[in-house]
Amino acid sequence: MSSTPLPHHPSPFPDPTSEATARTLITALIHRYASLARETLNMPEITPLFHRSAKIYSPDGRVLDPSQLAEIMGPEPPKLLRHNITTVDIQFVSEVEAKCLSYVVAATEKKCPDHWGVWEDVVQRGEGGRWLFVRKDVKVEGLGEEGWLAGVMESMGGGVKP
Repeated sequence: MSSTPLPHHPSPFPDPTSEATARTLITALIHRYASLARETLNMPEITPLFHRSAKIYSPDGRVLDPSQLAEIMGPEPPKLLRHNITTVDIQFVSEVEAKCLSYVVAATEKKCPDHWGVWEDVVQRGEGGRWLFVRKDVKVEGLGEEGWLAGVMESMGGGVKP
């Protein structure tokens, strides 16, 4: 199972500098999330990355508010969790909205790679020019046998089907 590449959209920006600035800020947002989405979630740092009405679609089908992000970790979070972004594709819908597809490989103390997949995000530029997530869809494409996420999914009755 693999995500479909995003369709190409012509740039809505009046000049290349504006587009480059937006791409840089969006990429920084995605990488900031990846650096904070670890074994100990610092909610005061991670929730400001999301718009107040944002939704997170977890791999097991739950729809969560950003304040519920820790629920994705399950009852026994890993002792170590690192998300590595391998590719980020950003396609602008308008000057204030973009769809992003980020390929992710995650490592834990139990397995490297533990799991892999894509983050399908919708981001919007808010007040002050700051880009925020309005939708984050976490899709798992594969699980390492005997890894942390495989164990979580097994305990939940196999909720994720890569």
